[in-house]
Amino acid sequence: MRLLKLLKNKPFCNDTHLLIIPVLLIIIGFKYYFTFIFLLIYLIWIIKRTKYIFPIIILSLSFICIISIKNIFKYINQDKLEYMGYVDDVINENNLDLYSNGIIIRCYIYNHEYKPGDIIKVEGVNILSNKSYDTDYSYLDYLESKGISKYIKVSSSSLVCHLFSFKTIKYNYLSYLKNILSSDSYGYIATMVFQSNELDSTLKDSYSILGISHILAISGLHIMFLYSILSFILFKIFKYYKKLIPLVILGIYVFIIGAPSSALRSYLFLLIASLNRGKIKYQRLDILSITALISLLFNPYRLFETGFILSYIVSFILIFSSDFIKTKNSLLNKYLLYILIFLSTLPFTSSISGNISILGLLLSPILSLLIGYIILPLSYVLALVPILDYILKYIFIFINNYVTNLSSMSLLIPIMSFNIYMKIIYYMALIFLYHSFLNKSNLIISLLYYSIYLISILSINYINPLYQITFLDVGQGDSCFIRCPNNKGNMLIDCYNAYDYLKDMAIDRLDYLVITHSDQDHIGDYLEIIDNIEVRTILYPKYDTRASELLSQYSNSIEVDYTYSFYLSNLYIDILGPINSYSECNSCSIVLKFEINGYKFLFTGDATEEEELDIVNMYGEYIDSDILKVGHHGSTTSSSEIFLEKVTPIVSIISVGLNNKYNLPNEEVIKRLNKYSSIYLTYKTGNVIISVFSTKIKIHSYY
Repeated sequence: MRLLKLLKNKPFCNDTHLLIIPVLLIIIGFKYYFTFIFLLIYLIWIIKRTKYIFPIIILSLSFICIISIKNIFKYINQDKLEYMGYVDDVINENNLDLYSNGIIIRCYIYNHEYKPGDIIKVEGVNILSNKSYDTDYSYLDYLESKGISKYIKVSSSSLVCHLFSFKTIKYNYLSYLKNILSSDSYGYIATMVFQSNELDSTLKDSYSILGISHILAISGLHIMFLYSILSFILFKIFKYYKKLIPLVILGIYVFIIGAPSSALRSYLFLLIASLNRGKIKYQRLDILSITALISLLFNPYRLFETGFILSYIVSFILIFSSDFIKTKNSLLNKYLLYILIFLSTLPFTSSISGNISILGLLLSPILSLLIGYIILPLSYVLALVPILDYILKYIFIFINNYVTNLSSMSLLIPIMSFNIYMKIIYYMALIFLYHSFLNKSNLIISLLYYSIYLISILSINYINPLYQITFLDVGQGDSCFIRCPNNKGNMLIDCYNAYDYLKDMAIDRLDYLVITHSDQDHIGDYLEIIDNIEVRTILYPKYDTRASELLSQYSNSIEVDYTYSFYLSNLYIDILGPINSYSECNSCSIVLKFEINGYKFLFTGDATEEEELDIVNMYGEYIDSDILKVGHHGSTTSSSEIFLEKVTPIVSIISVGLNNKYNLPNEEVIKRLNKYSSIYLTYKTGNVIISVFSTKIKIHSYY
């Protein structure tokens, strides 16, 4: 009764912004346990401030139950190999989402022809491991934020029957538009109208470099634009208008496009705001909080989706921007607003682009206007009247060229991705800065704290005193990053799936890129790395014809064999092979060795037994090493007994992917290695980092 009395005296909705905080802390707490400490502190504070302890408890228990039930469903379906279910959505020609046994599964089916509504049977294995390091982009987390529990590679599938699905409307219409529109136009229509990101990869990178990729998401601008158009049509053409009709139409539209976070937030905000009448007057912050609660009730893991986070941070800043920005110049207001948004979203946007774009900071308000007042209306017009593409495509082509050219001229400052602890410290410093600005007190001190922290993040690579050798967990491939103290030397040995790691670590220079041989699982990201990172020298093996074809065109590339050696800063790198020519490129792998303060490292690429024998015969005891990067992912073609007897490693690292089709590592190889060393398998450990400082060595893995 006391609760009912409180609700009667003061509308519960006006305190929603206070109730959303424990919900956020609970969801984060299931992922990062230490946040429960903040939850306890907050609950003590909130009990003293308000009397709404019962709503907080009820809401908290509700979310704990929802998350627990979702985890139980995931656990029940964890080891299953066969599924029958309903095709909920088609992502592209190789991926679809299947609803089965209470969970949604993303299925990789090469070149499939299934549509939403199909009932299918599939058989497959889980092909996705967890993230490999703190700031790694986790595809599993991304899928979970979409309500998807697992990702499988399908070995066989069959169609059972077909049922009607609203998402078939989107699928069929997008297929129709793709066939009749130019690629330049279609990318924007698919992205801005249907939230199906199909922009050209080069153009996506350009928006990312400029730091404005988030403005392409369906947001409040899109929803209000559509609402205004629908209201205008009803009122001006049909001489009839009720709020309910455009709201219902918009709701159907948001549902058909899959209810992406930013679109759902915008629609719910509009819907709740339309009910803002009578005695209860909602504050904008409360409306925003209610929309967040509704979204998270359906899927708490939305909280870890970058789009969800950016959407709510930007909305929060827009609500309070008038408290910070009080100039009378509208253009200056837009610039100041963008600076506020940039500072408030930096920990998340940095993980997308890996850079701070100076040109993007200057031009983003103008580009936002370009998107909002030109691209957005044209996209909807073209989606309804695709025949106009004969004229309008030239506008999209011009915009694409303009954005691409701008990104190529942009001055970029590399910035490493923020982990959870860095984000907490950053926002504490930023809140202190904002608070000082509003209260006109301690402004210089707060600005100093914030500046020191930001500068330390930007310069962290230059103040690292350790040698670090990082064996990257890249799936079924190879890549290892070697960094000398204080950024004096960087070397990458092989580069399969390595670019994202370099970007996350703010690595903008490689002194050496060593390609041990030309197999795709070793050379993988070489083009992306060469195009986006300063690579001073590329080394590739003699006798590897394909490597020569791909890399000899670069003026900074050198073909090497056992006669070559070089220095990385003051670190001597000795290339031991290839020694002889073989028809198989694996047997021509670059094998190299170096020593750091008495600790010896040996890298073997995919060297086969015949190359290992060449090295044993030429070098003998010289190849004795403490740390061995095991050849060919633990295959029987490498790691021969005679080779291991000479190397006698203490630690062996095998770079190998989960459930790989080669069933590696081989059990016989594991037995051989166990005689000498402890073994790290990257799909189990994540990244393995070996740090050397003075005469001390430390080895740790992510898991």
